[in-house]
Amino acid sequence: MSTDNALFGRMQLQHLSVSNLIQWGDHLSVEHPGIDAQHKAIFDLGAKVYENWRAGGSASSLGPAVDKLASLLETHFAYEERLLAEIGYDGLEEHAAEHRAMLAEMALLKQRFRTFEDGRQQPGGSLLAPGWSVMQFTLGFSIGHVMSNDMRYCATLVASRDALQGTA
Repeated sequence: MSTDNALFGRMQLQHLSVSNLIQWGDHLSVEHPGIDAQHKAIFDLGAKVYENWRAGGSASSLGPAVDKLASLLETHFAYEERLLAEIGYDGLEEHAAEHRAMLAEMALLKQRFRTFEDGRQQPGGSLLAPGWSVMQFTLGFSIGHVMSNDMRYCATLVASRDALQGTA
């Protein structure tokens, strides 16, 4: 049985959209409208950059969207850390350390977009192409960070909101 050089079962991975791998939904909600909206915006932009790369967009044409993704991420992390500090979240130091690691990863991703030579780029080409890095980052953000680490502060956030509403 031949897999035709497939990377993901019988289908080459570059034929899959991010939405084939994960759907955004309530299962990723931390029950805070502002944070949930920021998470979705980051996910949507990351998916859009990957889909545009997959459709043939060049690294140079997608670079501004990657810069915007980095800016959204920085703004979100600062907002989230400020909120977690306000509610006295015990895991803030570890959570902020993960944010710093993700920002460092994003800086490398931005560098990859700046230095990748469009002449060598093919849609769905080398796994080292910058579009793959965006897909991996987007999945890591949504599944690795939001779905696991952000869910850890959800109970503290809800309890804080409930306490405030009880005193209002």
